[in-house]
Amino acid sequence: MKGLGDRIVHALWYLASAVLWVTASKYDAFGDNWLIAFVAIAGLQFVIVVIHELGHAWAAWRCGARVWSICAVPFVWDTSRRALRFEPELPARDIAGYVSYTFEGGDRGSTRKDMVIAAAGPLANLVSAAVVAGLAGLLAVVSLPSGKPADPGPSPVTTIDPGAPPPAQAPAIRLPSEADVGDIFAKVRARRRKEALADWGEALSELFIALSVILGLLNLAPHRGSDGAAILAGWRALRRR
Repeated sequence: MKGLGDRIVHALWYLASAVLWVTASKYDAFGDNWLIAFVAIAGLQFVIVVIHELGHAWAAWRCGARVWSICAVPFVWDTSRRALRFEPELPARDIAGYVSYTFEGGDRGSTRKDMVIAAAGPLANLVSAAVVAGLAGLLAVVSLPSGKPADPGPSPVTTIDPGAPPPAQAPAIRLPSEADVGDIFAKVRARRRKEALADWGEALSELFIALSVILGLLNLAPHRGSDGAAILAGWRALRRR
């Protein structure tokens, strides 16, 4: 059974995803196509959940636990069999994935280990969001034109001598050849491809950052079965000692 906290967190996750889907039409990459925006957001959600669960799995492994399975809906990786299986349903307390692990001898490990494992998932989301934001900012700086435009210098002053012969007429303007036209179109296509890649990079990076931060913070909320609840329970247990 889901508690009120579970329902609120799940509702916030789906509401945030819906808001991002509606507002994603502002990106030139999607061209006001809501279907493309939906597919992009769904794909990013899967990637973000995988990062979250891999954070838990890596921390559990570092703490000496045996990781049995890693789930990111609708797929589960069985580490013992090294096989991927389809699992569309999740326990009621999970948003979009889980990690199954045990310590040797059935021991749950120490309180600090449980806290580290619980915190690793949200931390993986927040760190990955920071990395993507840093890379996006670096690429934006690199792509900016460097330096000032070249100074054409002072305009030449033309003097007119009444006794001088008339100046020679400028040659007639030459029409571009077929090769010139092809070169112009090739440059235009290359520029458009570059602009399209930049648009897609901007859209996907900003959506990735937003979804990563949202998932990380929602998992830190102390509702039943969440990472935040595990961290809070461990902190209270340490204070009682």
